[in-house]
Amino acid sequence: MKLFKKLAAAVLVAALALMMVGCGGRNSLLDQVKNVIADFYAMENEELTNKKELDALAAKLMAEADKAAAKPENKDKPVLELLTGEEVVKAAGIDAATETYRVSAVENYKLLSSTANKEKAMLLALELVDSESEQIGNGRRDANSYGLAMGKINGKEYFVMLMN
Repeated sequence: MKLFKKLAAAVLVAALALMMVGCGGRNSLLDQVKNVIADFYAMENEELTNKKELDALAAKLMAEADKAAAKPENKDKPVLELLTGEEVVKAAGIDAATETYRVSAVENYKLLSSTANKEKAMLLALELVDSESEQIGNGRRDANSYGLAMGKINGKEYFVMLMN
């Protein structure tokens, strides 16, 4: 009977641990950053909608920028310059003659402080919204929607945001 109780306790602990891991996966860092961006705009009584198609376009742009970063002539180019390069934009399926986007990027840096790590989503969102950005296309933007993706460019992990 003692063995049964020990086994039952071990199974229960394992099940609880798996449930906690599963719950944490639903609220990824990417989702947290999206929520903080939405909060920033809501506090200003502005509406900004996350669109899945813009998430996919941001991911495609990031993948093409990563390919471009591997070329010797692009070795020392900054990430924003890679993301807005004519070849990268075209390869991502963006027609700069008819489409206009604001592009911003921030490295997903590794924080040492547990205190700062608790606020990481806030820090990343602030940098994406307020940091240096570039524009693809020459049209006028009505910033009411955005896409956000996370991936690697030149071996480093970044968040890339597209707004239109």
